[in-house]
Amino acid sequence: MAISIDLSGKVAIVTGGGRGIGRAIALSLADAGADVAVVARTLSQVEETRDLILSKGRKSLAFSIDVTNKQSVTDMVEETVKTLGGVHILVNNAGITRPAPLLEYSEENWDTVMSINVKGMFLCTQAVGKHMVEQKYGKIVNIASTGGEMAGPGNAVYHASKAADILFTKSVALEWIRYNINVNAIGPGFTKTELLDNFRNEEALKATLKQIPIRRFAEAEEIASVAVFLVSDLASYMVGEHVIVDGGLIST
Repeated sequence: MAISIDLSGKVAIVTGGGRGIGRAIALSLADAGADVAVVARTLSQVEETRDLILSKGRKSLAFSIDVTNKQSVTDMVEETVKTLGGVHILVNNAGITRPAPLLEYSEENWDTVMSINVKGMFLCTQAVGKHMVEQKYGKIVNIASTGGEMAGPGNAVYHASKAADILFTKSVALEWIRYNINVNAIGPGFTKTELLDNFRNEEALKATLKQIPIRRFAEAEEIASVAVFLVSDLASYMVGEHVIVDGGLIST
């Protein structure tokens, strides 16, 4: 029996959708039939993603907003519901890292990383959740990280933020499953995105690659395919999971 995923009639919101994993998820959701609102700070990037979605024959909106601003998030969700006809899927992908030794870490960087990675997830989930609870249906996928389960030096604040994302996912999942809302997370390993630019040098990159059993970095589309599965009815019995997609890295 062939298994296919059809998201026709569904409306999705993807934060951090201007590039990298977020863009790949937004495009993959559109390929599966969903209409997609794309959210990020850089207008040119979300507009480009929106245009790619429109070229697939799906509806799309582009929002250039700060996900840490409650009013902006509320307005974005309301405009999506009004224009696209609802909201059934949320992918919280917006996130950053500011690696530095802890003794050199600034309070400003702490606030920025925690605000985007944790507060932004909270605000978007809360704003979308109001609609999902009312309609008694929803699928939420939070993009966490292997870094939420695996510690490393020089990036303590990022690791702490991603651990918070994982426990936030599990707690909301238990709270909202009674409303037929599935909340899960994905923990990508090292993926071919701009975040790989944070490596200090080529030698550090090669050393990391040797630690990955599959011996390569993930493609953004490989993370996106898991997201599409999690927002489909095929994953209806998954509640509060953090699905690791890392080529075997933290299994070693």
